[in-house]
Formats: sequence, C-alpha cells, structure tokens
Amino acid sequence: MSSSGQAIIRVLLQNIEDGDRRKFEARSNDSDTGGGARDLRFRPEDEFLPFFGRMLPQKHYETRTSKGVKSQIEVLSGTVTWTEPTGDKSARLEVWPSTNARPNECRIARISSFGLYGLIKTDPAGGRSVFMMFQQANKAIRLYFTTETSLRSGNWDPKIKQFASEWIADGSKSAFLDLQTMERYPRG
Repeated sequence: MSSSGQAIIRVLLQNIEDGDRRKFEARSNDSDTGGGARDLRFRPEDEFLPFFGRMLPQKHYETRTSKGVKSQIEVLSGTVTWTEPTGDKSARLEVWPSTNARPNECRIARISSFGLYGLIKTDPAGGRSVFMMFQQANKAIRLYFTTETSLRSGNWDPKIKQFASEWIADGSKSAFLDLQTMERYPRG
C-alpha cells in the first residue's frame, strides 16, 4: 500500500468510533457545556509519543499554562499527504504531549481542520473503520482510511497484514508498527 511504490517503514492504526467520526467532522462537542476537542488521542503516551517522534521530523516549543504555572512543551510536527477524489492534499500535522486533564495521552491536534470526514470508510461486514498514518522509505507521511475487512483480506504487505490481524484480535483502540526499529504496540 503505497501510492509511490515506496516501502512503508512505519504504520499507525486507530479504530474510528462514532465520537471520532464527529471529531473529523468538527461536531465532537455533544453538549452546550463546552469542550468537544477535535483531537485524536493515543495512549499510553510513553509508547506512542516516541513513535511519533521517530515519524515526525520537526519539533518546536509552545508555552502551556496549567494551574497557573507556565511551562514549555515540545510539539512534534510534519507534513502529511492524503488523496481525495480531486487529487492529493497536504497539511501540517502536530502531535502534542499529554495535559494534566488527560495524563498519559498524547494527541494529533485539530484533526477536523483537514477536512477528512468524507474519506472515512465504513466496513461492509460491520468491522472497524480504521484511520492509518504511514511513513514511507522516502520519509513521506500519508494519511489513509481503510476497514477491518480490507486489512484482513486486502492486498497489504504481509507484515502489515499480520500486525493488523493481531491488533484487531487484541482489541486495542490504537496501534503502531515500526519496521525499522521493530517496535510495536500492542506488543502482541
């Protein structure tokens, strides 16, 4: 699975549930009380943040205030590309570390700003809808949507197919596989 023929070296998988669909569509605030973050969250942070650090080439610092105390936090970023019916689109994706309100949970920020909602696929067999982010050997990062059925029976690289099968069986919301370091989550 690579539009340019480049081998995939890292892949991230996340089950897209109803609340996540609303995040992609910028409808995640289900009440008038505020909140409604449009971020995709990944835990445990101590597993996912280092993975994102290997995938995303840029780092910058932002000031965060928590309980009246200001601190500098490292934000990871990089350009991601995805394919729409009209052609390829690109944007800068940011991964932020956990907050006090959500400890041990890093996040892809402002996912609704990318306009990806119409690309989410519904599994014809009732399985998971899956968000993928993968990095190719040339370091390009692509976003893609697929389904559990496709991951089980589609024409995927055998290593990714096997890993996806183990992730689905594990029941975890999110997973990653780094084919360079051979690190993975869940560990299987």
